[in-house]
Amino acid sequence: MTFINFSKLNLAHLFLVLSFFSLASFADSPKQDSTDPSSYYLMEASASFASGDWDIDDNGQADALTDGLMFLRYAFGLSGDSLLNGLISSDSVITSSAEIEAELAMVYASSGDIDGNGTVDALSDGLLLLRYLFGLTGNTLTTGVVGDGATVTESAALESYMSGLMPQAPYIQLNGNAFVSHEQATTYNDAGATATDVTDGSVEVFKTGAVDASVAGTYILSYSAADSEGNVSRTLTRSVTVADTTAPTITLLGEPAVEVELDVSYEDAGATATDTVDGLVEVVTTGSVDTSAAATYALTYTATDGVGNVATTTRTVIVKEPSAETINVSATNNGGWAYIIDGVSKPEITLKVGTTYTFKYPASHPLRFSTVSDGIFNGGAEYTQGVDTSVENQITIRVTSSTAQTLYYYCRIHARQGGIITVK
Repeated sequence: MTFINFSKLNLAHLFLVLSFFSLASFADSPKQDSTDPSSYYLMEASASFASGDWDIDDNGQADALTDGLMFLRYAFGLSGDSLLNGLISSDSVITSSAEIEAELAMVYASSGDIDGNGTVDALSDGLLLLRYLFGLTGNTLTTGVVGDGATVTESAALESYMSGLMPQAPYIQLNGNAFVSHEQATTYNDAGATATDVTDGSVEVFKTGAVDASVAGTYILSYSAADSEGNVSRTLTRSVTVADTTAPTITLLGEPAVEVELDVSYEDAGATATDTVDGLVEVVTTGSVDTSAAATYALTYTATDGVGNVATTTRTVIVKEPSAETINVSATNNGGWAYIIDGVSKPEITLKVGTTYTFKYPASHPLRFSTVSDGIFNGGAEYTQGVDTSVENQITIRVTSSTAQTLYYYCRIHARQGGIITVK
């Protein structure tokens, strides 16, 4: 058949189709994401690429945008890269031009003369196959492409012929990626595979192999399907790598930020760590806190699991300069001397750890501290820890965690003038 056998409409249609085919890339199957290398299949090697059907790239199905265009290009005399450019799909098994050309040569010789006119012609046989693979039937299949010399001209006969050369086994595809990384000690849910058959429609997929998510390693799952006539699909495999890639979880005991008064002892609360695989793991603390120097300190907690995954967290400890407070003290005699503080006679006083207190007293009533009520007038001794009396008419006490929890303030000259102090 030559170009003069076609109407102007058919020529315009043909060149539009061929231009589209040469410019568009059909390498990406709509059912696979070819941009992800992990979507490529692991397959059992085929004993022979030559199958005699229209599945040129041996992926289990005859597709217009791969197999159909390969046959059309081959019938036009294309070879090498110009034959395959844009037509290798993500699940093609045969991908080299030499192997594709060998398959096409066999199909071309044995089955390529679709209309039975004795020759294989791109503009008749090639377009018939392409239309058929696109799902065209009846007049839309044959119009303009069945010409002089054809012995098979009816759509039904052409469809029957081409149907007999379609892959008979189910077409199987993986759901999801062929290579999967899975976190150890977590539930693995397999995405499975789907299979369709030209006669039976959707068919059951059989899976072999299992994944033990509690044990690190690489597991291979195999998928295949068979139709009601016993035709068996190709076998696809999925590789599942189970590994512990998650670091332990560290839990601080106490607050992540702590304030401590200067010279007040600090005892760290520590931390605990758990791992999904190893359970409880050791926590190593680095860093220290010097409560004698006001500054900000960082304690770092590190936990490492059995395969080397490391987790860290920190606690900030701020050693603060002590706060200061001044207490003005006066004295009155109402049948006996008594200290007056904030208008109250001999009140009970509460002192807070981390605070320095300065008591300013009258010169004739020197105030002192003791662990015994009324101090030296009751057999007690003067309390001097953290106490400074170097400044005239005042006494300063720096209250720390080691300060006696109960003290008494008294006058060195007059008995029964003071009261009790509680340290908190």
